[in-house]
Amino acid sequence: MDKRSRPDLSNQTIIILLILVISGLVIALSPVIEHRPGSASAQWSALFGLLALLAPMLFSLLKRGGFSENPPFWFVTHVVCACLGVYFILFHAAAGNWLSPPGAVLILLLFLVIQGGFLRISISSRFSRLFARSAIAGGFAPATVFNKQHLQALIEYKQQLLLKLDNSATEALFSPNLGHWMRHPWLTLCYQKLIAEEARMIGARESAGFWLAWSRRIHMIAAALFFIGLIAHVIVVLFFAGYAAGEGEIDWWYITDYGAGWGR
Repeated sequence: MDKRSRPDLSNQTIIILLILVISGLVIALSPVIEHRPGSASAQWSALFGLLALLAPMLFSLLKRGGFSENPPFWFVTHVVCACLGVYFILFHAAAGNWLSPPGAVLILLLFLVIQGGFLRISISSRFSRLFARSAIAGGFAPATVFNKQHLQALIEYKQQLLLKLDNSATEALFSPNLGHWMRHPWLTLCYQKLIAEEARMIGARESAGFWLAWSRRIHMIAAALFFIGLIAHVIVVLFFAGYAAGEGEIDWWYITDYGAGWGR
């Protein structure tokens, strides 16, 4: 892809998107907002927010599944839609109870956006400096002296395993995706363990530091927890509206009102 046509987001654009999210948070916490999460406008806002938040999920599936031919485009779409989705969801949740399971899901969503913005603005540049420094120095600095013969044997084992896992891939560039996990879970797990062992031997994580090494994993785990919570919330309000309303009135559109009286 031509570098000039490569989609990207500047730090200024990301800051503007974060300001949009913060403005949505201010609106959500404002005492002048009187609508309830079940009102018509709030339900439409929830629907728009849900549709926007499907883009980050789709981005993750395409990236992890190896199906995306234009990852930068989907990354930009993922960031923009995530911020817009948060804005709509915050309007939906305005005047709602934040000290509740749905409130916890919303707080997790805010964490994802803020941490993701910080990763893009700060951590990505630190990754670039790390790899530039490693290239100049001739590689990562290992935390301890390692056996070169053992490292060579490990790489050869990876190459043998890769022939069974994906014989069209190159060991130096290969990274398991969702498709590999689904087709060959055991082989992929074994290969992933070898990757971790190799990284430990050459000191990659030690050179990166804790935050650089774990930031993406924290983001992915938080995203998985958020979508699980979001799906659970949608199921409850649509199919167990009686339970969600508690002793109050069901003032939103729902499919069934199972659960009325539960937990009283």
